[in-house]
Amino acid sequence: MLDRRSVLKGLAGFAGTFAATARAPFAAATPRSLISGRYRFPQGVASGDPQPDGVVLWTRVAANDGSDDPVDLRVQISRAPDFVEVVLDEAMTATKATDHTMRIVVQGLDPDSIYFYRFAAGGDFSRLGRTRTAPMPDADRPTRFAFAACQSYEQGFYGAWARMLADDLASPTETQIDFVLFLGDFIYEVRGDRSGADMRKPQWLKGADGRERIFPPFPNGSKPWSAVEGNDKPGATNAVTLADYRFLYRLYLSDASLQAARARWPFVSMWDDHEFTNDAWQTRDTYFGDGQPAQRRKVVANQAWFEYIPALLTGMPATGRVANPARDFKFVEVADTPYLGPQQDWIDPNIDNRAALATLTVYRALRWGKTLELVLTDNRSYKSPPPKPPKIEGAQALTPLELVKLLDEGRSANAGEPPANLPDTEIPNPRRYAPRGSVLGPTQKAWFKEVLKESEARWKIWANPFPALPFRLDLGSLVFAGMEDAPIGVDGWNGYPSERKELMEFIRDNGISNVVACAGDHHMHMAGVLLDDLDAEVASPVAVEFAVAGISSGAVFPGAEHAARNNSVFHSLVTYQSGDEKVENLNLTAIAGVTTGLVRSWLGSSWISDIFWNDKANPGLSYIDTNANGYGIMSVNAGRVETNLVTVANPEKDYGPKGAPILRKAKFTLRAWAPGQSPELVGPTFTGKPPFPFE
Repeated sequence: MLDRRSVLKGLAGFAGTFAATARAPFAAATPRSLISGRYRFPQGVASGDPQPDGVVLWTRVAANDGSDDPVDLRVQISRAPDFVEVVLDEAMTATKATDHTMRIVVQGLDPDSIYFYRFAAGGDFSRLGRTRTAPMPDADRPTRFAFAACQSYEQGFYGAWARMLADDLASPTETQIDFVLFLGDFIYEVRGDRSGADMRKPQWLKGADGRERIFPPFPNGSKPWSAVEGNDKPGATNAVTLADYRFLYRLYLSDASLQAARARWPFVSMWDDHEFTNDAWQTRDTYFGDGQPAQRRKVVANQAWFEYIPALLTGMPATGRVANPARDFKFVEVADTPYLGPQQDWIDPNIDNRAALATLTVYRALRWGKTLELVLTDNRSYKSPPPKPPKIEGAQALTPLELVKLLDEGRSANAGEPPANLPDTEIPNPRRYAPRGSVLGPTQKAWFKEVLKESEARWKIWANPFPALPFRLDLGSLVFAGMEDAPIGVDGWNGYPSERKELMEFIRDNGISNVVACAGDHHMHMAGVLLDDLDAEVASPVAVEFAVAGISSGAVFPGAEHAARNNSVFHSLVTYQSGDEKVENLNLTAIAGVTTGLVRSWLGSSWISDIFWNDKANPGLSYIDTNANGYGIMSVNAGRVETNLVTVANPEKDYGPKGAPILRKAKFTLRAWAPGQSPELVGPTFTGKPPFPFE
């Protein structure tokens, strides 16, 4: 194991990272400049990954004259916002090499304490930041944290952040949020990320002041996308260079509500796909067809994330005897070279692929007293390609579940004798000689299992960027339709059933209790129990998951309604008209099955449609709100977890500093369970109008 102090002393290996140690309170010198107003901090301040003795602080400084020269900075930390007594006052230099961002790893702070911080360049100060440290590992300290994901700048305003801030400021100290868990899609790498967007006028959102929200062109960017098959965003462009990704973080962090959230709470952050490329796996560009290798993009996307997201990576403490593998960014030159194909595992042996992935390792675990271990997995960098079959003439639009399983199992299918061809076709099985599919990759998966076994915390909170709860259509239940059950999308855990089952059975077989997953990505609220085997006649609940809707990214329901507009049957599964109301029938379809959804749509009768209720349409799923934006709030103590999934008003409208109105809160309670017992999720109970069909 590395000595923590030695590691911190060596952090200057990446320009823009600085290690500092707090001291006893003293009166700090106020930086002065001969010329006031020379500098500004346009992306605000932030903190991340609180430890019992420290935290990571962050800012970006810019010269008002546009100069790229190095900027001398000071960071100051105080126990009070007046900075009369300062516990840290350190000098450092921000340079062009890191886009004038600065990460400061501070140690020597007191555990379970609130601190205030600020940066200064010359006589110009940043906004005030507020952060806190974690309690000691043996402290019996409850916690309350928010979890959030998916904040497209193009698709909506950040009224959800403003709402969260307003409510927290109005709350008693003991019920305020300790930290924010961000589950990915901090940025979106595409300009024009809206179906049917007119790229001649991408600034379509209007703020409360009447001004349009501008999304300028990329510094470089790809060529505009053509209107080819499978592309409903002609004219869109995607980030390509380091300048493009830096541009995106600067743009997103120009938002006042997001800045205020990062200034108030420490963030614990993981990425999903859009920090690099949509539906990312390893270093692959996946926009059209099978995509193409994009190792150079992966490196610069990693660099920009590291520059703009405060996270403690190198030097992160171990979980018991299990070392944290996280490592700071280290640049390497790579080329975009063809993949070689899977061999022993799905991590492509292409040297540029492996080198690009190794530039930054972000999966890690953080402890919060005796109460919880926060385990963050990277679900993109080591993932195998999703099991998409070749085009099969006359096949149903959604890939059948059994075909997904066959492709996912690879060479292990059919007890190690996979079929040469896809079922009922002459099409060669493309995964006949491939290893089983994987989301985590072999190294991360082994680490994840060991952390769950080793952790002595009461609750293990899995920061799972996309949900492990199923999202399927039980099309096989439609009598005489000749269709098969199908997952809705195979990019997430839906497309990797074998590894999902392996992980759930590991939790069961090792008697690991009190595992709760927090997930993002799917742009809807979901809650339910995670079963060991989704397809068993009698399955055992082994964990619980809460998936959160996007802060501003487009919700599932309107997208599904648009996609089903030319198919009357599928449109009925998504919505139907009841008087003046457009019913969000997709929720019922997911919970109770397609037959129930169709009967309700056609007859409008609950007592008839409920006759066809299918509890196994999506096993374990007990709540879904597909027309939602918002966030989650989780309160955790030794005996129970209480979770509120908060749905706010449409983010296409700017509600100003007061934040978006809350439409509803769905509250769930989960009591701790012992090894050998099963979790029992209670809820939802609602504040505000419940979504259909939960009235």
